[in-house]
Amino acid sequence: MQVVSIDSKKSEKRKEDMLEVLDEMRRQVEAGEIMEFVATSLDEDGVAQIHICAMDMPGSIGLYEIGKHMVIAQETYVFD
Repeated sequence: MQVVSIDSKKSEKRKEDMLEVLDEMRRQVEAGEIMEFVATSLDEDGVAQIHICAMDMPGSIGLYEIGKHMVIAQETYVFD
């Protein structure tokens, strides 16, 4: 009999989900669909990092703000 921790299953699923997002972003970069990006990550100690690949600082800030507003809008409005 094998004992499996529920937390390890959740952790493994979470890792798979994150890698799926990264794989899709990589595919879009390679296809020329993504020209710039800004992402924020959080490590196991709660330390946040920002990852930027953009042409300039104002563009980086703009992308970050657009992303923030998209997340807020998705949580605020109910779409039919």
